[in-house]
Amino acid sequence: MKHIFLSRPNWVPDTFQAGVDNFYNLLASYSLTPRTIGVSDYPSEFPLDEVIKLMKQCEGTIILGIPQIEIVSGKIKDIEINIPQQLGTEWNHIEGALAHSLNQPILVIHHLGVGRGIFDRGACNAFLHNVDMTDAAWAISKPISGARTNWKSKLTKADRIAPIDKKQIASKPSIQWGMYKFEGETGLYCPACFEKRGLKIPCSRMNINYYQCPNCKAKLS
Repeated sequence: MKHIFLSRPNWVPDTFQAGVDNFYNLLASYSLTPRTIGVSDYPSEFPLDEVIKLMKQCEGTIILGIPQIEIVSGKIKDIEINIPQQLGTEWNHIEGALAHSLNQPILVIHHLGVGRGIFDRGACNAFLHNVDMTDAAWAISKPISGARTNWKSKLTKADRIAPIDKKQIASKPSIQWGMYKFEGETGLYCPACFEKRGLKIPCSRMNINYYQCPNCKAKLS
């Protein structure tokens, strides 16, 4: 299974839920595990720090632009709004920028009418598609299927794993709750992945009793 970061709002309108559920099922059929703060993973630190840590465990990012805000009156750049404007969650833009900075393959899918920021064509080097997300079958439409296949072919983790600082290798990490703790860094890391493959994989808190490595699935406490 490949872990991918899925940028999406925690709240989804009822008319969009069937399509989102079908999209999750499709990802599973392609051996892709979506990770989202507040949905699959729950923060123990500041949300932005958790997003960065989680995204480094993933091989690519998908951004779903689902309406969260509707503006029916006001101005944009001093121009009166005549047609209602729909906006996605602000986290779509934050997480899209972070994925771009990590050189991850990005697939952007947004509902018709959701615009601005990451959803503006040409804003970043990403596959960008707009669909009617109230249609429960949007995930298996021909344009999305083709875009997903193209994006998935670019997934590779080796060149995006955070490089290990030679100074950190020279200085042995401390042990905390069965995991490695590196000086000057937040988070706890999987000792098995570090010792066997030289990978610094942050562990995710699963509940009050244990953590789990998203790479080797080891449970640590």
